[in-house]
Amino acid sequence: MSKSRSRGRVLVVPVLMGLLALVSAACAPEPPPYQGIIFNTPSYSYPGRQYTPTATSTSGLPVNLALDPSSTACTFTGGVLTFVSVGNCVINANQPGNGTVPADPQVQKTIAVYNCPPLRSGIWTGPLNLSANVIATGSSFTGTVDLSSLGFGVQIFAGTVSCERANMTFNGEPLTGVLSPDGKVLSSNYNGIDIVLNAPAA
Repeated sequence: MSKSRSRGRVLVVPVLMGLLALVSAACAPEPPPYQGIIFNTPSYSYPGRQYTPTATSTSGLPVNLALDPSSTACTFTGGVLTFVSVGNCVINANQPGNGTVPADPQVQKTIAVYNCPPLRSGIWTGPLNLSANVIATGSSFTGTVDLSSLGFGVQIFAGTVSCERANMTFNGEPLTGVLSPDGKVLSSNYNGIDIVLNAPAA
């Protein structure tokens, strides 16, 4: 056998293996649909807030919700979570099954409870040379924001802050900003433009 034929066969083998792998992947059965408890909660909240959790099971059987003993930041009464202090709120979802349907694996969710974030006075900065000079006094604030890079010039704003929500009048329009739990980021949307500002150092 000539060297060229041997070399050709050597090259054909990996090509065939690759094609077989592609065919196997294309013919692989789809994973079975999820079976179990469907349970979603917010990842965080603040003292004084309430939340009513709900959970379902793909089996159609009812799901029992209960506060985990490790919880330190909430109470659970009448199906309603009340966040009472800083810490973690841990809730368990269980579907115990019946004579014909087996129990589902437990699903556990943790909601972190934070103190309300502060709105800091100073120069907040963002991408595209965005900057805002914020003067915060208690629950009220005023300031100016430079949106020249977005074509809106320097705008005046004023408003009040209630926990993580900053409600303001901005260029004559109502606008809501949301503070991150650590108070380091203020997010809003103005005329369809997402605005994200980073707080000055504490």
